[in-house]
Amino acid sequence: MATVIRTLESLPAWKEFNCCWLGTQIQRNYAWKVWYALKSYFIALCIIWRYDIIHFHTVPDRICLIIQLPIFLLARIGRKKIIMHIHMGNQLAEHTKNGLFKWCLNRSDLVVLLAKKWKALFDENFSDVKVPTAVLYNPSTHVEKADWGCKQKLIIMVGFLNDNKAPNVLLKAWDMIHEEYPEWRVAILGNGEVERFKRMAEDMGLQDSVQFTGYLVGKEKENYFEEASIFCMCSYQEGFPMVVLEAWEHDICVVTTPVGGLPDVLEEGKNALTFDFGDARGLADQLIRLMDSESLRRQLADYSYNFVEEHFSAEEIDREQCRIYENLH
Repeated sequence: MATVIRTLESLPAWKEFNCCWLGTQIQRNYAWKVWYALKSYFIALCIIWRYDIIHFHTVPDRICLIIQLPIFLLARIGRKKIIMHIHMGNQLAEHTKNGLFKWCLNRSDLVVLLAKKWKALFDENFSDVKVPTAVLYNPSTHVEKADWGCKQKLIIMVGFLNDNKAPNVLLKAWDMIHEEYPEWRVAILGNGEVERFKRMAEDMGLQDSVQFTGYLVGKEKENYFEEASIFCMCSYQEGFPMVVLEAWEHDICVVTTPVGGLPDVLEEGKNALTFDFGDARGLADQLIRLMDSESLRRQLADYSYNFVEEHFSAEEIDREQCRIYENLH
């Protein structure tokens, strides 16, 4: 989310529509979370009257909604136009009985979804929400095309490690094939249940070829993206995963499940190779295809970089956001 907001802040629409970002939640301990939310309420009370549109980036999680509710009520009292921008995908179907979520949706002026697939899912599952909907993809952050000479025989996975992200599927696939590719290694970036999956890798005897880095930001994370040749996503549920766009714009070949909003834009064999959810054998086969062919890796990487530039450029998303705001005025 922070990456998306930083990108949006750099776009012309941010100045044209006099936008201001106000965070309500932070990844810290409980005391910090409470202080951060209370601070945001005070700031909102002071400044909300200056703005015509209040654009909420949210998920249907009750805690998230409750934290944002005071500002939502301020927006209602001030008769502001309200956008509910839902950062969730197939999980939406689990929230059809979420009363608070529906209450907020029905008192908004527009609902924004992350992909066309989720607009269709929303229209089907929330037919009692009589509010217009729109689709706005996350923007990419422009990255200069990578120097292919910097690429290493490295496979990366990035995310909060849990059963949904399914690093176990990558570990099982790598266990099947790693002995045939001793020059390749795997790096799994992110926090979460790191020790659990590290023990799994050790039990499989993969500790020499699999590295768990923990949560990385800035240059440390950037180094892995610059060096990686293959990016792997095994997730079961996503909204529209920004990390895939990051991989594409860093000239990394993507192997992924058809998760979240990705089917909107996946072109099999052109910008990605795919495998079924939980299918370690299928993932292993796709990894073998890429590891065996540098030409295929380059072909996918080049096509994907240009694909992001064409469809997810900050300029394109900026135009779409301008249209959304203009239509609400």
